Amino acid sequence: MLQKFALAFKTKTIEFFAEEEEEEEDDNGSIRAVDDLVGPTADAIITDQRVVVLKPDPAPAPAPAAQNPNPSLDRETLISTLFATVSSFESAYLHVQTAHSPVLPSSLCSADAAAVSHLHRLSDLKHSLPGPGSSLIPDSKPIDLNSCLQAQVLDNQNLLRTFDAVINRLQADIDRKDAESAELKLSFNELELINERLAARLDRACAPTPGEGNIENLLSVSVFDSVLRDSCRIMHRFAKSLADLMRRNGWDLFSVAKSIYPDANYAKQGHCRYTILSHVCLRMFDGFDSYGFGIRSDEPEPDLLVRRDDSLRQFIEHSAVDPLELIDADPHSEFAQFCERKYNKVIQPGTGSGFLGSFEPASPLYEPFVAMASSIWALHLLAWAFDPAVEIFQVGHGREFSIVYMENILRRKVGTSCGKVTRPKVGFTVVPGFRVGGTIVQCRVYLDPSS
Repeated sequence: MLQKFALAFKTKTIEFFAEEEEEEEDDNGSIRAVDDLVGPTADAIITDQRVVVLKPDPAPAPAPAAQNPNPSLDRETLISTLFATVSSFESAYLHVQTAHSPVLPSSLCSADAAAVSHLHRLSDLKHSLPGPGSSLIPDSKPIDLNSCLQAQVLDNQNLLRTFDAVINRLQADIDRKDAESAELKLSFNELELINERLAARLDRACAPTPGEGNIENLLSVSVFDSVLRDSCRIMHRFAKSLADLMRRNGWDLFSVAKSIYPDANYAKQGHCRYTILSHVCLRMFDGFDSYGFGIRSDEPEPDLLVRRDDSLRQFIEHSAVDPLELIDADPHSEFAQFCERKYNKVIQPGTGSGFLGSFEPASPLYEPFVAMASSIWALHLLAWAFDPAVEIFQVGHGREFSIVYMENILRRKVGTSCGKVTRPKVGFTVVPGFRVGGTIVQCRVYLDPSS
């Protein structure tokens, strides 16, 4: 009876403790647990005993790598992730550039760190790419990639960051331009105030009452010389434009100069441009000594007081208007007729200069010629406001140079020979001279280098 009870108790105990054992215990561990509980000895042998040995469950074998049913999907995911990473790097690099202007240390460090991390990511993806001519191996080491949709979302987010950086840069440019515009507007307003003050002073100085003595305040040699110098500068610009246009159309300027002054000699071949300037000046000043300037040749000269008042009034009025608008408003005015007549004299139609065009707005020389003609017209009006009227003169070829009446256009000193001052000869007159009362305004001449 005791043997049966012991056998039953031992069996239940073995089953109870076998359930408590971990799955990792091997067969020997289970047997030792049974022996320790029962503790049989060689002297105590239990017969008719049924021994139940419980073995732990075997450890689960690692599952084989899942076969990728669609290798092209992995390739598509890899490529999408690659493009998303490249886009992220572009966005980070753009933030690096933006942080440089103006320099923001914190933003620069964060953007630099982001760019470096994206470069590391690109390096990892590069090593994950299969070699040329191979495909993704199903049982290879898995790659930590985003899904296609996640890669697209990341790419779009990077584009948004890029656009945001571009917008910030453009906004900074707009703010800078606005600040510059505000400064320019402030400067413009200040200049307008200065111009208004100067215009008021000019109106007070240039608007004398006809017949009163304050007309002499404007009619001075310095005023005439100032207007003459402005006219010479404008004529010089026109002559340069004319020479450049002729050169571009294949004309030989030296041959043109020889056709104007066949007997002239030049220290340098490039000095032939003074011949063209002389041609322009002398044609423009032709008729300067007549009151009508060649336009009203049949009209008699009016009374002195009327002539002076009319000339001064017209000078002030003409100086205050745009000559182009004046011609457009009245194409048959005296000034418009003067421009057309002088243009034909300077250009000389029929001499192969058809490329210069006629006197019309489409001509390449129309605007600079009108500006030049306007300055000469104003100078003529001012000259006839003097009493006596300003006289004009020029020096012919071969005349001896006189420092009283002439000025060397090259602004060189007259040479000496054996300690004596030589008297060079005049090659041709470039700009005529004027006599204002008892004052001489020197003419500008080109000296003959052979003399």
